Amino acid sequence: MPDNDQRIRYATKGADGKFKPPFPVSPVELTELTRKMVCREENGTHLRKYTSFYGVGVYGGIATAYSVGCNFRCVFCWVDWSRDWPERYGSFYTPGQVYQRLREVMSGCGYRRARISGAEPTLCPEHLCSVLDLVHREREAFDLFVIETNGVVISQERGFAERLEKYASRDRTRGTVGHVRLSIRGGQPEAFEEKTGCTQDSMELPFIAARRLWDAQVSFHVAVVVDERFTSPDEEERIYERLADIDQSIASSVEREILDPYPHALVRLRAVRREDITGNKISRKEEAVLRKKPPA
Repeated sequence: MPDNDQRIRYATKGADGKFKPPFPVSPVELTELTRKMVCREENGTHLRKYTSFYGVGVYGGIATAYSVGCNFRCVFCWVDWSRDWPERYGSFYTPGQVYQRLREVMSGCGYRRARISGAEPTLCPEHLCSVLDLVHREREAFDLFVIETNGVVISQERGFAERLEKYASRDRTRGTVGHVRLSIRGGQPEAFEEKTGCTQDSMELPFIAARRLWDAQVSFHVAVVVDERFTSPDEEERIYERLADIDQSIASSVEREILDPYPHALVRLRAVRREDITGNKISRKEEAVLRKKPPA
């Protein structure tokens, strides 16, 4: 991992089909680099960068806080350039401001559900838990609050899963409204590296997170990319086997993801020479997002 965090943008490959440096990267090291740009503490209050707050139709209609910064570099990622240039995008918000903006969206759209999405919501754990505290205090206003994550931080920080259980318990008598959506990107090291731009040994981290969430009695489900352009049937089966080793119910309730070629995803896929998906000609959608791409 280079000292200059300005270089950790999106993965590219050379004519030899190999990643160009600094890829593949360590998501653990990338976590620390990204935190310096998207997490902040001021007078004991933990702030986080976001770009927008809006309503969207998934989950039956949900208010969304669009966070900045991720510790994966998935080649099919749909997130805008704030993922790769976190220092250039977004503004810092306090937990109270995030909560208020989400409630405003919920009220305006008639929703009872909310989430933190966009990039990796767990990068700033204290900020996240402070938002969840506010949700928990007024949980009668919510049917559901979703925390979407790739699991890296949960796998690295002991006790984090137990903290989440306070807000997202499998024990329905606890009266919590939180739920974790854990994305598992790969079940074979080489394929995981190809999809995420991260080192092969990092493949284990989401599975460690799944075990910790299960042991901590957290309400969660796993999302798996089953699109055969990225995940072979053998790899998909291996993922299910690994999840079943924790508990069969986890494997049985997997959310199966088929990927759409959003404009930013097309640019990232072309950069790793996936013309089988992008085609040879750059589309107008790609041209539009390329015009907005910050200088390297």
